[in-house]
Amino acid sequence: MKKILVADDSRIISNIVERAFRDSYEVVVAYNGKEAIDIVKNNVDDSIIGVLLDLNMPEVDGFAVLDYFKENNLFKRIPVCIITGDIQKERIDRAFNYDIVDVLAKPFTFENVREEVEKIINLSSIN
Repeated sequence: MKKILVADDSRIISNIVERAFRDSYEVVVAYNGKEAIDIVKNNVDDSIIGVLLDLNMPEVDGFAVLDYFKENNLFKRIPVCIITGDIQKERIDRAFNYDIVDVLAKPFTFENVREEVEKIINLSSIN
């Protein structure tokens, strides 16, 4: 089964995504950037089709995950959408310096998440 990686330290966010997609995709959760990078490193079967990534996480933040994706040329293989409660212009602008799909501001609805994941899936199927 294809997987969506949710990298967010909020269990509320991961639960929303899991409920929204449990019938269609396996939702894999990382509660910090280090876990997210480890999960991506172990994605040998290319089953992860997209990432919903929070910028503010403990231990290793979302920007370190974005750096890892850039250094390993992963954005074309695994599309990334930022999900964040931090809507400071300079941080959003910094995020768009990476090859991300979009930024989704918290709080969001099921419909918002579905739209973003559809963008990810469409880009994933093109690549």
